[in-house]
Amino acid sequence: MTTELQTDASETKPTVETINIGKRLRAKRLELEFDERYVATELKIPIDQVRALEANNFSYFRSVTFARGFLKSYCRLLEIDHSEILHAFDAERSGAESTIKPVDKVNKQTHLGDPIVIFTSIVIVAVLVFLVFWWPSQVNETVSSDDTQNEVNAENTIVSKDTDTSEEPVVAESSDATSAEDNADLKTNQTADPVSEQTAEVISPKDNQTADDGSVVTGLSAETMAILEEAGVNPEEVVKATAEMPDEPALPVTPSYSDDIEIAFDADCWAEIRDSTGKILFSGVKTAGSKLALTGKAPYRVVLGYAKGVSSLKYKGKTFDFSPFIRKDLARFELK
Repeated sequence: MTTELQTDASETKPTVETINIGKRLRAKRLELEFDERYVATELKIPIDQVRALEANNFSYFRSVTFARGFLKSYCRLLEIDHSEILHAFDAERSGAESTIKPVDKVNKQTHLGDPIVIFTSIVIVAVLVFLVFWWPSQVNETVSSDDTQNEVNAENTIVSKDTDTSEEPVVAESSDATSAEDNADLKTNQTADPVSEQTAEVISPKDNQTADDGSVVTGLSAETMAILEEAGVNPEEVVKATAEMPDEPALPVTPSYSDDIEIAFDADCWAEIRDSTGKILFSGVKTAGSKLALTGKAPYRVVLGYAKGVSSLKYKGKTFDFSPFIRKDLARFELK
């Protein structure tokens, strides 16, 4: 009895092992006229895995379990008995180690000693050093240049004041001969303007003075008044001439147009114009050769039923191009 069982087992095992799994699957697929793309779609696997099953390349799969499961699903799709195919697959894989490939490849952890980490750290440190030392120096240079400019302006102002102060005593303490010559020159060069060029140079910021009691004496200093009187010029006329004239009020600008919107039509066109309050200023059909002039509260919302029928459109006296707003002869736009 034992000998017969062993004989049957020895005869069955070679039969199972001689089954070419991939060849049988391929032959059945071609018989059913299924292409590889169709099988991959039905099994929801890549087409490369379908080809691996038909080529008996089961090592292509991540593990034996995946390959066995795909074989079973493939057999069901082809409507063949999967038990025989799976027995042959198990017999072929008997004795082989069951290895499972890792799902994700774990990369080597980066250490501080890696060249990339060192290079990145050097770049970051260099940028920080650059910002810490360069930026304050630029700010200090800007501040120092401003301070230098202010000092130069202050020195120029002081020098100009000293020059004006030193010139006045020279004019006041001049000799009689010099005064006579100056007076002769002033009378010779005097024109319709009561203040001559030489007299204007003598006037200094000291001209606007007040008395000790707080009352206003005049707009000119005593020295300037003496010089003007010697030259034959009335100081009161100088004060009146140097007074600021009141600004003339600006005249209102009259617009060059009478209506905000002016539309001319060369074909029948339906139009509707609304102002900012939502009021309909016009809604209807304008015939060829007619015009439309409207005024309301801007902005205006304009709708032109047949845009090609409009020969010109002016908004506040200027031609407005509404061609970018045309869609299938209908134009919708806003005039602001």
